[in-house]
Amino acid sequence: MAEHGDQAMPLAGGQSLIPLLAMRLVRPGHIVDLSRVGELQQVSVAEGRVSIGAMARQRDIEHDPRMPGLVRVAVPHIGHFQIRNRGTVGGSLSHMDPAAEWPAIALALDAVMVAASVRGRRDITADAFMIGPQMTSLEPEELLVEVVLPMRTEGFGFAEVTRRGLGDFALAGAACQDKAVVVFGVGLRPQRLRVVEDFLNRGGGTRAEISAVAASEIQATDAIHTSSHYRRVVAAALVGAVIEESQARGGVA
Repeated sequence: MAEHGDQAMPLAGGQSLIPLLAMRLVRPGHIVDLSRVGELQQVSVAEGRVSIGAMARQRDIEHDPRMPGLVRVAVPHIGHFQIRNRGTVGGSLSHMDPAAEWPAIALALDAVMVAASVRGRRDITADAFMIGPQMTSLEPEELLVEVVLPMRTEGFGFAEVTRRGLGDFALAGAACQDKAVVVFGVGLRPQRLRVVEDFLNRGGGTRAEISAVAASEIQATDAIHTSSHYRRVVAAALVGAVIEESQARGGVA
C-alpha cells in the first residue's frame, strides 16, 4: 500500500470491490489481497471491549455469542447469507455505504477504528471515520485493521425498512444503544440524532413525541427509490420504535 499509494486498492471479502470493478467504476493499478493475513481475522474480548479484526467475516460475527447486543440483532440484516459468508466487517466500513448496517452500528456504539500503515497505527472515532458515500478518513496507504466496540449487552434496538425484506439495502433504518440514536439509509452518511438524545436525557416522552422530535432533526435526501420526505417520515417512526425496544431491553429510561 505504501509503495503504490492511491493506485493500490485492498481486497477484503470482495462483496463491494468486485462489483465496482465489473462496472468499471474503479480501475486501480494494483489489488492487495488481504485474505491470507491471519492477524486481521482475529476477534478478542478484554476489559469490557470487543476487538474485531477487519477481515472477520460477517457470518462468523453473526454467530459469535461474544458480540454486543446491537451487533447480534443488526448483522443478520446485512445482505443475504451468501454475502455474509464472504463479506467482512472492515470491508463494509471502508466501503461506507450510507445504507449499510455497520456504519450505523459503529456510530451508535461509539466504536473506534484502528488504521495502520508503515508510519504506525492511529485510532479514529466512528464519527471522524465516516465522511460520505464511499468516503472515509483513511489515507491512501492506510488499512482499517481493527474495530473496537464497547461490550454492551442491554439497552439496544435496531430496525430498518427495505423493499423486499432481508437482503435489500435499507430505504431507512435506525439503531439505538441506550440514549445514543442513529438513523441510516436516509442521507449521505449515518446521522447521530443529538437533539433526540438531549430530549431523552431531559426525560423523553411518548413514542409519538420522540418520533416527532426525530422528524424535525433528520437530514434526508432523495434517492432512486424514495423521496427525502418518505425517508424522513419512516426513519422518524423507526426511531420511536428502537428507543422503545432499547428501554424494554434494559436501556436507560
